[in-house]
Amino acid sequence: MRRILAIAATVLAAGAAAVGCSDDDSSEPPPSTTTMPSSVPAAGPVLSTAQSNIGEVVVDVDGMTVYAYDRDEPGTDKSACDATCLQTWPPLTSDTLPPEVSGVSGTIGTIPGPLGGNQVTVNGMPLYLFEGDPRPGSVAGQGMDNLWWALNPAGEKITDAPGG
Repeated sequence: MRRILAIAATVLAAGAAAVGCSDDDSSEPPPSTTTMPSSVPAAGPVLSTAQSNIGEVVVDVDGMTVYAYDRDEPGTDKSACDATCLQTWPPLTSDTLPPEVSGVSGTIGTIPGPLGGNQVTVNGMPLYLFEGDPRPGSVAGQGMDNLWWALNPAGEKITDAPGG
């Protein structure tokens, strides 16, 4: 028992020293060394809609445009995007089943994600984000390689060029 008390006293003394005792008698608390995250994860529906320069598009919870890939076959439960492709076009996944949506009228579902998890689908098409979109509402991936398309709220491909 004495040994436990001695250890506890040592731990308490070390804790008091670590708090930052100093000769300064000011009542100011010591500066915090805790680093807060630079951003708090967004909360809300996995999919919603937003305006872009090609009209109203489907976006993720952070307002980033989602895209469909022409090489994917609706309803196959498999992404056609290979490992190289996935570096630029990460799959949109959801932990919530079924994924929560707002303003999207297409049929929402999931398939096994190529990187794990549940990849979100609209009308049977797996959804992806584009690493080249610099900010919410951007559609920089629109029409890329004539294979990647933003979607309208019904989950249909928008084939207009950006600005068109």
